[in-house]
Formats: sequence, structure tokens, C-alpha cells
Amino acid sequence: MRERPMEEVSCDFCGKREYNAVTRQTDILHRTTDEVFTIVSCNGCGLHYLNPRPTRGEIGRYYAEQYSFHAAPSRFKLLAADILDAVANSPLHWLFCCVPYLNRKLGARVKPRIADPVLRHLAPGGQRRILDIGCGAGVSAHFWGYRGSLLYYRRIAAVCGVEVDDEARRVLGDSGIQAFRSIDDIPAAERFDVIRMNWSLEHVHAPSAYFGFIAAHLADGGKAVIAAPNYDGLLYRIAKDCVEVPIHLYHFRKQDILNYVDRFGLALVRFETFSYPEMFVAAADACAPLRGAFGAGLGVREARQMQRLLSKFDALGLGNDMIAILARKA
Repeated sequence: MRERPMEEVSCDFCGKREYNAVTRQTDILHRTTDEVFTIVSCNGCGLHYLNPRPTRGEIGRYYAEQYSFHAAPSRFKLLAADILDAVANSPLHWLFCCVPYLNRKLGARVKPRIADPVLRHLAPGGQRRILDIGCGAGVSAHFWGYRGSLLYYRRIAAVCGVEVDDEARRVLGDSGIQAFRSIDDIPAAERFDVIRMNWSLEHVHAPSAYFGFIAAHLADGGKAVIAAPNYDGLLYRIAKDCVEVPIHLYHFRKQDILNYVDRFGLALVRFETFSYPEMFVAAADACAPLRGAFGAGLGVREARQMQRLLSKFDALGLGNDMIAILARKA
């Protein structure tokens, strides 16, 4: 594949242009290109980012043709996923351990119990409003599935989304959900009770613009919910090249979130990290350090045992994903 135009950028947070290279790799996870990309660490603030990187006009070419978070799964697939989740994370799991296919399927669904932070922080009563930035087709929301989607939330609140993918916006429109292409298209006077960025902050070209948007558009008492990969996580310590390049332009740690929060007059209300076994299994095919342990997958019992172990690392801030709850400073 021929190399496409790249842009050299300064640090989004502090503006410095001096940095050190952290790792160089190609797209080993989605295999959309054989180009080599460099993740760097800013010499000023320590922010990790891709440099050089694809431009806004080119980045879309690096997403897999059927990028899962842009798609709209059928109701049958959503129901099947809910059933598998329920069984894998309940005492009923042992009934299926002797069936190899189901054993592996259930092992892939083992995960920690984390209440949906949007529902947890949505204030009761009134005409509540939710904005989901990077909402995909609004049908399934990564870790929380259908019950964390805009389609589900609209039962209890007025919802709208921001999504760059044209087909995903079409699906949203067909569902009667207002969808903007960019935060720049949202009127300045609009306010929201919850603004969510669900594994989307790492994809944007200018994170500072989004923190500024959150500070300007949160309603009184409103909360922002940011979920993102945690570059301090155990997986990335074991295999530094096990990241999604070039579609992940930034690789955040807790300190990076704190830096942005302080700069834009926000407060960090809550922070937690978490992991789940299937992330290690999914990465094993591409990341050599994981291949021996996870290449064959995990049955449900093994996955549940591993989940208990991972929870100890989560408590130390070493989970592979993070959830940050933000509010405006009083």
C-alpha cells in the first residue's frame, strides 16, 4: 500500500514540539496498512500521541471497512449478546463448561460488573439531555452494549449524538435521533446534563477542543463521562505495541486527563480503571508477548479466574481502560 500524506504536529496540550519516540509499529490489530507509525512522548507534559499522523482528510481510510462501532447490529445479535453476558457472569456458567464452543463463547463475555456511568450520573427529573460524542450508529455502546446506547437512553432523556461516519449518521436519522457531524455544528447555547465520549477521545485530532466544548456545554450540575484506553494499563506495560494505530491518535494516562481537566476549569469527580480477559485474547494474535498464554482463547472458568486477578490490578490504576467523570468547578 502506498504511503499517504502525514502531518507533523506539536503537543495538543502544551504546544511543545520536542518529544521522544516511545514505539514504532504498523497496524497489527486491524491490518489496514503496512505503514509504520511512531508514538511519541512530549518532553514538556508527557502526553503520548502519534507523530506524524494521518490528516483529518485521510484518517478515515485507515478504519476497517466494517469498523464495529459504526455498524448497527441486528436485534437478534443484540439479544444473543445480552444472554451470553448474563450467563457468563452468573453462577449458571458452569452448566456450559463441557460444551467447547459455548465454553469459549462464554469465556469471551466475562467482564467486571460496572454500572453504566451515564445512568449513574444522570440527575433525576426534568427534561434531561444526553449528548454522545462518537456515538456510532447509536445501537450498541462498547462495554455496555444496547443498554448503554442512545436508542436505550431516549426512553428516559432527550438524546443526540456526534458522529463523523456518514452511514452511522444515516442510521441515527432513520431512528429519529439528531446527529451532528462535528461538535462545531452544535449551537453555542446548547447545554447537556450528560456529555459522553465512549472510547472516542483517543480518535480525535485535537482533544483540547473537546475538553473546551465540555466545559462550555455542561448544564448546571451536569457531568461528562469519558471512557478511553488507559496507557498505564497492564496490557500496554506487557506489550507496548498492542495499540490501535493509526486510528488511536492519543494514548492517555490518568495524569493527562488531570492536566486537561485543570486547564479547562473542570473537576475530576471520579476515576477508575478496569480490564477484562477477552482484551488479552483478542490481542494475542498480533502481540507476540501474549501469544503463548492466550492464543488458544479462554474457557469461561479460566476467564472468570483471570477476571478476579485483573480486578486487583484495576484497583491499583492498572486496568486497560479508564472511566473519568468530570464536572465544572464550582
